[in-house]
Amino acid sequence: MYSDDAVFDRMVLEMILVIGGASQGKDRFACGLLMAGNEIKYEKNLARGGRDLPDTVFQKPYVSGYQEIIRTLLEEGRDPETFTSELIAADPELVVMDEVGSGIVPISRDEREYREAVGRAGQLLAAHAEQVYRVICGIGMRIK
Repeated sequence: MYSDDAVFDRMVLEMILVIGGASQGKDRFACGLLMAGNEIKYEKNLARGGRDLPDTVFQKPYVSGYQEIIRTLLEEGRDPETFTSELIAADPELVVMDEVGSGIVPISRDEREYREAVGRAGQLLAAHAEQVYRVICGIGMRIK
């Protein structure tokens, strides 16, 4: 399922979703939640949106910046909802993503479609997740 370098600490994989605004400390919170300070292990097993290709998420147990993966999928003409369902089937341990639906509705049609696609993906991920945390100012609150 994941690369042979992946190390799993839990016997049963249950997905955790961490959401929050940009620059709110989601990755630091997630690393602390999973690794208790082992940032190197976290980074080694992390697929990062905006840096890695979308299909990298199927090779790593942790995914961060999932909203940027959705942006890339839309730019490539791929369906984010289908991709998110495939990601769920791959059973990642952790997905971290920005909340992009708050605030002013974008004027650009592409940006509105992106925002809606991220929202739908978040709903799918949250429905599947065993735990969901919202992080604000580095403080995580479990909402599921």
